Amino acid sequence: MHKRIKLFIVIAVLFATACNDQATDTPRKNAYSDKPVSKADSLRQEVMEGHDVGMAKIIYIRRYSAQIQLKLDSLNKLPPKQQDKQYQQTLVALHQALQNADKGMSTWMDKYKDDTLKDNEPLRIQYLESEKVKVDKVKTEILESLSRADSLLKQR
Repeated sequence: MHKRIKLFIVIAVLFATACNDQATDTPRKNAYSDKPVSKADSLRQEVMEGHDVGMAKIIYIRRYSAQIQLKLDSLNKLPPKQQDKQYQQTLVALHQALQNADKGMSTWMDKYKDDTLKDNEPLRIQYLESEKVKVDKVKTEILESLSRADSLLKQR
């Protein structure tokens, strides 16, 4: 009985190692490998990293936006003499910045096509470079509006 178990384990180990015997330096066959091999791969990875950072913060954008809307609603219910107009304007501007950041990410994602020009490396590099600029701008808008919201909402 023990010999059968040992034999089974040996066969299983041999089978597992045989199936995983892939050369690590073989060129990839598609545009979706984890390790960048070309400039286009590196650019795509940078674009996706920008996207991932921005998307990870979208929930906070929406939470802050909702909190600010509640504050604005409360302020609007006060008699005009008790309303802090400057604070209200700051909240409105910040609310708009948060919404713009959220919309910017959605718009970028709608327009971005991951497989664009994958058969034409020079044009794909140009496309990915322009997309990197766009996604970095969106990411910056998200991070800056969150920073402003965090500071403002912690003050009051």
